[in-house]
Amino acid sequence: MGDGRTNPVSFWKEDDRKGDRVVETATLILDTPGCYWSEKLGCSMCGYNNNVSRAPVDHVEYIAQIDSRLDIMKDMEYIKIFTSGSFFDENEIPLKTTHSIIKKIHDISPRSRILVESRPEFITEKAINDLGTLHDDIEVAIGLETTDDNIRSKLIRKGFTYDDFIGSAEILLDKGFSLKSYLLMKPPFMDERNAISDMVRSIRDLIKRFPEQTISINPMNIQKRTVVERLYQRGLYRTPWIWSLTQIIMEVEDILGDAVKLMSSPTGGGRVRGAHNCGKCDKMALDSIQRFSLSQDISQILPPLDCCESNWMTYKENEIF
Repeated sequence: MGDGRTNPVSFWKEDDRKGDRVVETATLILDTPGCYWSEKLGCSMCGYNNNVSRAPVDHVEYIAQIDSRLDIMKDMEYIKIFTSGSFFDENEIPLKTTHSIIKKIHDISPRSRILVESRPEFITEKAINDLGTLHDDIEVAIGLETTDDNIRSKLIRKGFTYDDFIGSAEILLDKGFSLKSYLLMKPPFMDERNAISDMVRSIRDLIKRFPEQTISINPMNIQKRTVVERLYQRGLYRTPWIWSLTQIIMEVEDILGDAVKLMSSPTGGGRVRGAHNCGKCDKMALDSIQRFSLSQDISQILPPLDCCESNWMTYKENEIF
């Protein structure tokens, strides 16, 4: 039995893009035992497990968490169910519970897209085989972070390879699921210029390999008790410039198409621990990225402004870790 954890960690509504439309979206973060990898080694930038209880959560408690927000999610077209780990990790959420969660959401929102997240090692035919019979529009997000195995292994400590990701993505697509790939912009020990190059290359690699998917660029935000925070506190790390994010988007414009959605929603954007510029133009730059993410219209991207463009250019050319 669990310990009475019958409420989710968080719940909110926002707009997001589903297909070619902007729809109201519900996001629910389940209270879970957390990611097994954070106990085994842990990613260098991740602090999502700082406040999780490692105690198990049983089936009844998980269903109670879903039921507590079920009425609010009714008839919504896009529903995101997040954990602090992997939706398909049976040690985190039992298989019968994942099935019950999907079925419950289907019953109240049969036309919704349901998004869940998982590490590649848990995306197996056993884990997903029957889900497609319960709901026909399921999207699975994987935190790939980069297509470069050295960066992922040495700087991020992610614990899997690009080939692992490809294998899991192929299983998902073969079973009729949608794929969402998370990329991490500017991991620790990487300078701004190389961070831009890494994101541009990774986006091109992903689109070439899987031409139908959503790609989310996640600029680094500094979370507590992480390698990144320790570097930041010693003056050895600056989060990405928003202008660098706009440069990435503009550099891959030529390969974007109807089958690929490229988006970014910088956590902590405009703050010193998130992607930021000089302070004066941060909100305008972030708003333009949000408009692009929702519309997929590159003309919405705001080019660098005079207030700090020269400082950004100088920083890119001179930052050395």
